[in-house]
Amino acid sequence: MLGSIGIQIDGTIVPGGPPQQQATLAALALRSGHVVPLHELMSGVWGEAAPGSAVMILRTYVWRLRKILEGGGRDPQVLASVNDGYRLAVPPATVDAFRAEQLAADAARAREAGRHEEAAALLAEAVGLWRGEPLAGVPGPFAEQQRSRLSELRRQLLEERFALDLLLGRHTQVIPELTAFIGEQPLRERPYGFLMRALYAAGRQGDALAVFGSAREVLAAELGLDPGPELRTLHQRMLAGDAELAAPAPAPAVPLATREETADAGGPVSASRPAQLPADIADFSGRADTLSALCEALGDRDRTALAVATVSGMGGIGKSALALRVAHRVKEEFPDGQLYADLRGTGADAADPGAVLASFLSALGVPRQEVPGSVEDRARLFRTVLDGRRVLLLLDDARDTAQVKPLLPGAVHCAVVVTSRAHLAGVPSGTHVQLTEFSPAEALSLLRHVVGAHRVDKEEAAAVALVGACAHLPLAVRIVAARLAARPGWTVAYLLARLADERRRLSELRADDLAVSAVFELGYRQLTVSQAMVFRSLAPVAWPSIGLPAAAAALGLGEPETETLLEALVDAALLESPEAGRYRYHELGRDFALHVPQPDTDPSGGTDFAVERRLLNHLLRRAAEAFQRMVPGDPVHSTIAVVSAEPGEQRLATLAQARAWVVAEVDCAVHAVQLLVARGERAEPELLTVAADLLVALSSFGQDIPYGRMAVTARALADVSALHGNHHAAGRAHFICGNAALQATQLAQARTESELAAEACRRAGDRSILQQAYNDLGVIAQFEQRYDDAAGYFDRALALARELGHRSGGLTTTLNAALARIRGGRADEALPACDEALNALRAMADHHGIAHALCVRGQALHELDRLPEALADYEQCLELCEAERIPGQRAQALYRYAETLRVLGRVEPALEAAARAVSYFRTVPDRDRDRGYALLIHARISVDAEDHEQALAHSREALEVFTRAGLPEAGQARLLVDATGAVPV
Repeated sequence: MLGSIGIQIDGTIVPGGPPQQQATLAALALRSGHVVPLHELMSGVWGEAAPGSAVMILRTYVWRLRKILEGGGRDPQVLASVNDGYRLAVPPATVDAFRAEQLAADAARAREAGRHEEAAALLAEAVGLWRGEPLAGVPGPFAEQQRSRLSELRRQLLEERFALDLLLGRHTQVIPELTAFIGEQPLRERPYGFLMRALYAAGRQGDALAVFGSAREVLAAELGLDPGPELRTLHQRMLAGDAELAAPAPAPAVPLATREETADAGGPVSASRPAQLPADIADFSGRADTLSALCEALGDRDRTALAVATVSGMGGIGKSALALRVAHRVKEEFPDGQLYADLRGTGADAADPGAVLASFLSALGVPRQEVPGSVEDRARLFRTVLDGRRVLLLLDDARDTAQVKPLLPGAVHCAVVVTSRAHLAGVPSGTHVQLTEFSPAEALSLLRHVVGAHRVDKEEAAAVALVGACAHLPLAVRIVAARLAARPGWTVAYLLARLADERRRLSELRADDLAVSAVFELGYRQLTVSQAMVFRSLAPVAWPSIGLPAAAAALGLGEPETETLLEALVDAALLESPEAGRYRYHELGRDFALHVPQPDTDPSGGTDFAVERRLLNHLLRRAAEAFQRMVPGDPVHSTIAVVSAEPGEQRLATLAQARAWVVAEVDCAVHAVQLLVARGERAEPELLTVAADLLVALSSFGQDIPYGRMAVTARALADVSALHGNHHAAGRAHFICGNAALQATQLAQARTESELAAEACRRAGDRSILQQAYNDLGVIAQFEQRYDDAAGYFDRALALARELGHRSGGLTTTLNAALARIRGGRADEALPACDEALNALRAMADHHGIAHALCVRGQALHELDRLPEALADYEQCLELCEAERIPGQRAQALYRYAETLRVLGRVEPALEAAARAVSYFRTVPDRDRDRGYALLIHARISVDAEDHEQALAHSREALEVFTRAGLPEAGQARLLVDATGAVPV
């Protein structure tokens, strides 16, 4: 794999055959021991361009590979057929890529144990396995992905080996290889530091300084960035002639027995009491519960193991401040002292555990000449010195587990606090805290501490908005507090106004040596090129969060590769993962990502909005699938043009899955449409159609989505679509606006938008949405008691439904038209339509439709004074709703049933039915009209029951509901209020 691909048999490498056969072998070998399904092989070998005979070709390749194995004396069934795929069953060590990864893991363990010579040798062996470019000449998406991964692995292994060579004093020997490596990888900052150190230690100070100049020029030209703080600090140390940068003479290893004998003899090892904690922060604020929990864990005297508390979280979240406050709170429990180390884990020049141990041992009284040379021996001596003592350690800004483990005492009565951006799963922590942003109250408390309560309380609303603009990030809140404290003449509102422009927000969040952008920059500089591309590319679209499939589609990558990259960003504390498979930016982290200069050769396609285009197409594809699950058979689905699904993309198999997907992605989808709309004249006309179809598909999920916010976006989309002359998109966007206004009973706006929708749909020939627009116009006219107009609109909608073959939609419209005729005094015309619809719905076994038809038919019979028949229909409807659990239709039937009972003089059962309807509609949002009718009917029954107090209360409530909704039924309620109020109660 690590060069030209082939199979080694008896010391001879046999070529892997034609290019696609090599790609097949690579896919099987790099997943050895696992079944690789045929569809994954096809995707990995050909991508989307797989030929029609791909399966037959793959079987031929497998047959040839078995022949190669058989010719070398191997069992051909090592490559076995399993279900609909193949499995190559070979030991991992026989695949050179896996062998390299195993050697790398062995090297990491050796380094962690202080065996640096062994670690360097293992890394050299691992790097030596590469015979050129990995999978050289092998085609296909899988090979390309693995080629990138394995090339990056080699670069990382080389960097680790360079670090060990410098640690072992091999400065001169490593210079040529470092120079060549930088020539190949000029944008990796860490090797520049290695080369500067090697040259400086070899006595070539001028050359070392020249390397810094070259790094600065290259990074500025390619990335638009200056060298990072670690490289700049190293440069300054060299300019100042820092003697520590010269090659150190290896310290002689002192056997542990010698050290113990010296101590027993009363030699130079003294029981020093170090007190290294930095000063506590005077205005520390918030984190009360977390602070108490950590103090309790560290101060527990009954513990039976070393107390280790780890605190993780993104930069600027307050890890160091919390850890320092905890350490000062509990330090009296550790009379033998406190040790502190800044491990510089977020920088390129992380502290070496051996150097930290040497410093700790010196602070504990071990003479420098007695400090052993290896990390392993220093760690043993450190544990020995601390045995029987009560010492507290604060290890700040750790890079990883390997850096921390050698620094842990063995004594049960010691305690350690560790902070790091990533959760250090390998550290044996009894208590782990993952910090998140301040609560609004905690953020305001910090602002009060620093600025003064009188200034904050005087502008409380502005102060709340100010900490909100800081996204409640503790560092950002501290910075704005410091700026206000230093400028007594500034008001809180003035600083808030300065933060209002998101393009300037990060530049405003800076005070002296504190800067929010620096926190994110430290993490960003440690990313690989691919990770940095993902961090930049998803920032505009991943709001408020994004799922893994959507992110992969937006990036144009496979889900496994995307997950690896996103999880790396989570580990770097540049992304958050609120739940498995979902990712989000911190608000200020997004600001940073949006303003990072784009390299000239950015592979994300950001210049032509490729990320947004791919995301919108993916979202439409999934939304169309969800729409089909929600309203199967609706002709709208056939009018949505979607891009074909990606190979292996999971389907939404059930309505529950569809609803879950919509709830998870609807905010991200609306945001994607907003980004498109914001481009105005520069928006791509075909994407406007995609956006409109996307909103229509999502709109079918009603109560599951933020329909009001979606309608605002649809209004802007309608304007931009009209600007481009895209009547299809404009009509659909206006339809969304009208439907949302109708659901909110904003009838005037609903009428205007629905009329605009109908006009645009007629121009575009969009009959499926025109049908729905006519239906909405009919409902609006019915609400406004324009019953003849309503019937006309419904008849037009019904004609279109029949043309489109939309049977269920046609039946719904038939019943709507029947209702309009009933309320317009034409119940005799409505009854045959109800019978026709009811028979069709029964044939379809559509229980919801049958219940609705029975309720409408009951109203027709009531208006025709066929009251016993009306009661029978209502009772059938109620029984069906009870059996099928249709609570909304049941409550509607109850108040209609109650009205018929009232007319028949059966007051008691009428009151009971109406009360149940009122009780239901009081608990359900967006059903004002039904709630008003239920109240009005209950009030009329109460009048008949001579309960005028109840009648007045319910008629007043009905008047309030109808008036607030802008419905004409308010007139009926007002008449009843006036009539009931005139009767003494």
